[in-house]
Amino acid sequence: MGVKTLWKERANEFWSMAIKYLRYIGNSGFLFSIYVAILVGSFYYGQLLKVLPENFPAVELMTIILFFMVGRGKIRTFLKYPDANFLLPLEQRFRPYIQRSLLYSYTMQAFNVLVILLVLGPLYFAQVTSERASYFASILLILLLTGWNLFARWEELRVPDGRKRKTLPLIRQAFILLTLYSILQGFWIVTGVLVVGLSVLYMVVYRPLAAQHTLKWERLIGLETDALMLFYRIANMFVEVPQLNRKVKNRTWATPFLNLLTGPSGNIYRYMYSRAFIRSNDYFGIFLRLTIIGIVLMLILPYGMLLWTANVLILYMTAIQLTTMWPHYDLKVWVDLYPVSREIRFETFQNMLMKIMLIQVGLFTLASYLKHMSFFQSGIVLITGIFLVLAFVRIVLFKQLSKRFEIIAGRS
Repeated sequence: MGVKTLWKERANEFWSMAIKYLRYIGNSGFLFSIYVAILVGSFYYGQLLKVLPENFPAVELMTIILFFMVGRGKIRTFLKYPDANFLLPLEQRFRPYIQRSLLYSYTMQAFNVLVILLVLGPLYFAQVTSERASYFASILLILLLTGWNLFARWEELRVPDGRKRKTLPLIRQAFILLTLYSILQGFWIVTGVLVVGLSVLYMVVYRPLAAQHTLKWERLIGLETDALMLFYRIANMFVEVPQLNRKVKNRTWATPFLNLLTGPSGNIYRYMYSRAFIRSNDYFGIFLRLTIIGIVLMLILPYGMLLWTANVLILYMTAIQLTTMWPHYDLKVWVDLYPVSREIRFETFQNMLMKIMLIQVGLFTLASYLKHMSFFQSGIVLITGIFLVLAFVRIVLFKQLSKRFEIIAGRS
């Protein structure tokens, strides 16, 4: 089998798997919440642009957003662990495979950057300049910068562990940050100098790395595995993913929260699920991140429909993602030894999920009140939040889980 055929088969294998999981995500209510968020966000985005002050740091904000997108340099190779035993002597013959991986990686990342640039377009025209030629020139230069970063990142992966390996990414990201700011600010002479500097930097520093060091196949396989696990974790929010590695984190600092969830009861499933929520996979991390995002939105959004919609969407997204805890112990044989029915297990899961969600509702309500000092606005946040939690836990939860997992004998 040729390396071109191998890359094509690996890519097709990944996308066949990915499309299967994307269908589950599409059939969930998550996409509906995304559509609503886009529609509501588009309306208020336009309203926000009208009231922004002239001294609003639009260029700085766009630079930071684009820096996180352009500076990632995410490379997909579709390599697998067994490949490390065979690829070491085949680097030269493997060049077509690498070229296709880099082209694929650039295409995916350039598409994401282009979407962000289109979203930032109205802000650019409102705050920076109304010249379309300047905007399209910025898009072209930023897409070229994305490609430069990707290829420089690829050469960096050859460098062994050491001081040089830590220094090169800092240099690369500093140049990207300066170039992005110069492009968005319209400093075209400075931009031209930086483009020349980037070209010289690549030819003098990065390109020679290919002759100095061989590819670190295990490092590439590790990066590919991390990217695959990230996709699995996202898919696992909607459907059980057997390939997802289970990780346990010792979060001793979260013990008070753990005791709050467990309570004085001797219910074994409450004990198990509360510990799964705190320590296993990234359930607690998902809850914490969405809660922080929700609190920030409560603190910065104006009162009214946008505030209430953001409250409902964040709560719904949290609830959907935490339903993946239900089958957490299904592959553990010893769980079946407990003389506890699945009806009790499901009721315990319902109550724990409700308690977690009500904590989030309380935090959002408090943040809303601190921002607006209005019992009416905070009351709506509280009431809509409680209503959504009760409706989801008592009605939607069983329907959601019955599509994905066996829940209770005789009911699924």
